[in-house]
Amino acid sequence: MAILSKILEEDDMNHLTITDTFSSEPFAHVKCGKIKVKDEQGSIWRFEYKIKSRNKRVFSGRHWNQFLENNRVRVGHRVDIDYKESWCAQADYKIEVIKTGF
Repeated sequence: MAILSKILEEDDMNHLTITDTFSSEPFAHVKCGKIKVKDEQGSIWRFEYKIKSRNKRVFSGRHWNQFLENNRVRVGHRVDIDYKESWCAQADYKIEVIKTGF
């Protein structure tokens, strides 16, 4: 099960906003406000990561926009972020796009 799973809305095309009640920090390995993820094609992406409030997290930045474009992500697609595979030293997390119904 993914740490985070969200069906993208229009606002998420500029920055991914996660609103949820977190019992603890879901991305404890994030350093200096950047999160490194590896996508299904093997590309490494560095997103800006901000904690806006106790239950609001935001992913943004130039790499977020490039990730959306390179992976042809659209409103209605689902994005899952989970812990990396044990063999992947380049990133702390993995990201997957599930293209549903569109």
